[in-house]
Amino acid sequence: MVATAVALTLTATGCVAGGGGTEGAGARKTELVIAVGDIAGGEFDPIKGWGTRPAQIRPIHSSLLTIDSNVTFVGDLASQYSVSKDALTWSFTLRNNARWSNGEPVQAQDVVFTYELLKKDGTRFDLSFVDKIVAVDDSRVEFRLSTPQSTFVGQLSEIPILPKAHYGKDYSSNPIGSGPYRVRNFQDGQQLILEPNPHWYGTAVKFTKLTFLFLAEDAALAAARSGSVDIAYVPPAFADQKIPGMTMKSFETVDSRGLSLPTLPAGGSGQILGKDVKVGNDVTSDRAVRQALNIGLDRKKIAELVLQGHGRPAYTLVDGLPWFNQAAAFTDGRTAEAKQLLQQAGWADSNGDGIVEKGGVKAQFTLLYPSDDKLRSDLALVVAEQARALGIGVTAKGTTWDGIYLDGKANAVTWGGGRHHAHQLYGMYSSKVIDTGYNNMAQYSNATVDKHLSAALSAKTPEEANRSWKLAQWDGTSGFAGEKGDAPIVWLVRINHMYLVRNGLDLGDQPIHAHGHEWALFNTIANWKWSR
Repeated sequence: MVATAVALTLTATGCVAGGGGTEGAGARKTELVIAVGDIAGGEFDPIKGWGTRPAQIRPIHSSLLTIDSNVTFVGDLASQYSVSKDALTWSFTLRNNARWSNGEPVQAQDVVFTYELLKKDGTRFDLSFVDKIVAVDDSRVEFRLSTPQSTFVGQLSEIPILPKAHYGKDYSSNPIGSGPYRVRNFQDGQQLILEPNPHWYGTAVKFTKLTFLFLAEDAALAAARSGSVDIAYVPPAFADQKIPGMTMKSFETVDSRGLSLPTLPAGGSGQILGKDVKVGNDVTSDRAVRQALNIGLDRKKIAELVLQGHGRPAYTLVDGLPWFNQAAAFTDGRTAEAKQLLQQAGWADSNGDGIVEKGGVKAQFTLLYPSDDKLRSDLALVVAEQARALGIGVTAKGTTWDGIYLDGKANAVTWGGGRHHAHQLYGMYSSKVIDTGYNNMAQYSNATVDKHLSAALSAKTPEEANRSWKLAQWDGTSGFAGEKGDAPIVWLVRINHMYLVRNGLDLGDQPIHAHGHEWALFNTIANWKWSR
């Protein structure tokens, strides 16, 4: 069935299966076929979510800033920028050769339009701290903030700038950007075809056509075996695959996986993207259960089984980054101590079935994972097996992402994340963002943590911000991380991104990857080329 689906898809897109032969090699001198998942979420429009995934915008849009291979924020559309000493005024000068894909110049008014549009919307990007945006002239723009925002630099690198004169309700069907490529054809759920933007301000791209096939992981692997794609994402469990004409590439990431655990008792209600949803779980709302999982699960064994050596244990979302608190790391796999912790909290196995209970409630819950994601599926199954040894029953259940968003505030979820900046710590743990977007799925609230997170967000310098980010993780008496922390999310592993890549294809000097294998490669997409 997979082979048939791939054959039908390739026929529909008109792709030629090269298989490493002469015909295929010749066909791919100027064209690439890529299968890394569905990359089009948000349909090219930031109001619909385009730009909320790291590096997603890079093929067809530009942002004021971007990151280089050292994960340093540098100018993209901005040729230069500065920040005032009080961190309240951010000034940008646009490059004079920036053009939209229709040839018109990119101007400061376009920047103002984009950010005012997103600030008014307030759903996908929180710009409430921006007091005023001013076009000083056609090439200069100023952001005047009501309060310092240490993570604003991250948004400046992710928000795609839109053409004021050409943005409307039908923008998704005819997106105009200032990136290296432009949309030639888009079939929702099937494929995206890009062609070079003739007005791109950077070095001329080397490919005349990029075809992205939105294939599931098994279908992408089958397409790679048939020689029909040049780049294919591969889950770590399949990383030992050997395919003639292709090389397995492994990229280090800040992309982590863990368990989001509801912190409120069952029976509550909340929202996700404006939809009413059930909130709370009578088992995971007990802090002792979350802590028992945090210290009792064996991350090293989980990494070995799920990642096959292509990743490592993780204790927070930000291990090893400048804002990581080393005190949040600890020795895990402590089964006996985890069971003792549960016992002290009143959980006991009264009927000998191996699952503890308390007040007539058995310590068992459902763990949701996306059915089409092998890594998260494997993670859920391994967690369920290890949790059983602690006296906790976990039922792994595959579903769609839509199902996860609707049910994920009342059940555990195989959650993920990881960015080149610290803002996700605020989005995942601050009580101030509960019921906004996909933030704080665990409905977690801790006044001390909120204080540290707010201080980090409003810090004037990176050093000041990092101190507060670390305190939010664990300040010696309270925090969301560490063996004594609240553990609304139990982080388990940090993964490597694995791709089968056509021999001789140079993907540029990749920075460490952020969350999302679908888009992580795109930071360097303008520099892709054949090395031989």
